[in-house]
Amino acid sequence: MSTHSISPHTDGTEAVDDVFASLHGQLADAELKALRSCPILNPVQRAALTLISLGHTHRGTATLLGGRLHTVTHALNYADQKLKSGGRTPALLHAAYRHPDYPLPLPRGSEPEQPPALDTVERAVLDAYATGVTLRRLAESRRWPTHHLTPANKHLLDRLAARNAAHSVRRAWELGIYTRKNSPATPEDTANGNSRPTPPPATRRTPWG
Repeated sequence: MSTHSISPHTDGTEAVDDVFASLHGQLADAELKALRSCPILNPVQRAALTLISLGHTHRGTATLLGGRLHTVTHALNYADQKLKSGGRTPALLHAAYRHPDYPLPLPRGSEPEQPPALDTVERAVLDAYATGVTLRRLAESRRWPTHHLTPANKHLLDRLAARNAAHSVRRAWELGIYTRKNSPATPEDTANGNSRPTPPPATRRTPWG
C-alpha cells in the first residue's frame, strides 16, 4: 500500500515512485518501466488504470494506492476526458491501449499463451466492453435474447481467465486478440462519436443457432 496521500494530479519523483510501488510484482518489469515513463496521462491515472486492468475493484485500487475511492474515480474521469472513451472503465482501458504512446500489456508468464477460440456472441460481448456498449444495448442491436448474454459473458471470462470486464479487455490485448491494427473502434474514432463494435469473426456457432 502507498504511504503517501495521493491526488488525481500527483507528480514529483518521490510521489511517482510511491504510486508505482503498488504495481511491483503484479506486472512484467518491462511494462512497469514503460508505464513510469509513459507521456500520456499522469502517474495516478496510469497506476489506477493498470490496477483496474488487473481485475482490482475501484475500492481495492484506492486501497493499494493509499488514497480514497473518490481519488481513483476522479483520476479515471480525468483520463476518460483525455482519451474521450465514453465514460466506461473497460472502454477507457481499451482506448489507452489503442493510443500509440501508451504501453501495451505484457503477460507475466514465461510460456506464450494461445488465444482461445471465441464464438460470435463471446466476441461481441468482448467488443462491447472494449467500446463502452452495454450488454442491453448489444442485445437490442443484434436482436439477441438478453438472457443469453449472461452465460456468454461468464464463458468469455472463463476463456480469457479474466476476473471482470476490464480484466477481459487487458487479457484480449495480452493474448493478441486485439492489436493496434485490429481492434474495435473507440468513440473518438467514429464519425458520430458513438461506439460501433466491429463484426466478430464467426469462429464457433452461437448457443442458439
